[in-house]
Amino acid sequence: MNYISIRQSDKWDEYLKFLGWRILKTKKGTKIAILKTFIGNVTKIQRLKKFDEQELKDIEDLCIKNKALFIKIEPMQDQDMSVLTENGYRNSAFPLSPTSTLLINLEKSEEDLWKDLSPSCRYSIKRAQREGSRVECIQNPSEEQLAVFYKIAKETSKHFKFYMQPINDLLEKRRIFKDECFLVNVYKKEDELLAGKFFVGDQKIVTYTLGGTAREGRKGKWGYALQWEAILYFKRMGYKLMDLEGVDDSRFKMFTKNWGGFSYFKEKFGGIRIEFPMPQVKYLHPFFKLLSKFMNLPL
Repeated sequence: MNYISIRQSDKWDEYLKFLGWRILKTKKGTKIAILKTFIGNVTKIQRLKKFDEQELKDIEDLCIKNKALFIKIEPMQDQDMSVLTENGYRNSAFPLSPTSTLLINLEKSEEDLWKDLSPSCRYSIKRAQREGSRVECIQNPSEEQLAVFYKIAKETSKHFKFYMQPINDLLEKRRIFKDECFLVNVYKKEDELLAGKFFVGDQKIVTYTLGGTAREGRKGKWGYALQWEAILYFKRMGYKLMDLEGVDDSRFKMFTKNWGGFSYFKEKFGGIRIEFPMPQVKYLHPFFKLLSKFMNLPL
């Protein structure tokens, strides 16, 4: 399974630039995001491919050259962590991206994908279909279509009390990903929108990034029909993996304490659970080095 995180894609670089980050690259192509803040330059290096000590040195040289206060690295699951621990890095309890995820292998046959579903998941899909669910898969949705979806996503964020980025964030992803951004909606019969999911794709991997469910949609099994039809659609589109982007993680209870419900939902579709190593941080500025001796900094 060749899993490459969306966060190491060129398109994601463009999205970070929209948010104000600069992107630097080592000679081997490792991407370093740097953001100027009121306290100085901060960095994040997310889901980079497995690297050795020489590559780490190149990363550090670039960060030092650009006067970074610290280096924050979120490694992939196959990383040799001794490369980091033996060079002064320590665990960070403050992740910047989901620390665990579920991957669905879209190269499997439809029959095998169906078998991977839990019995209750198969029942829920059939029930939604009996009750008249209609799923629509939209490639490169219009601003108007995204606005309708965003309304229920915003309502969902208020209901479950989590932060929702402004709609411009969604529109910018549409601009960047173009024909590799997708909106999948489920309707009750013809016209009542009950739920939607927004995906972006790159390098044959499609990644879930945002979802929303209307109040009426939370009363039934509509989300199961949506997710199942999305799996089949992206399989037909030629994608090899679906990244469900985040499930709860006992190592980070503070960050994932409200993720139980949608993690339970995702797990019903089978897939392979990936647990990433702890985020790593190394302080470069003397003040942070000193302070870190007495407390765990929220970095």
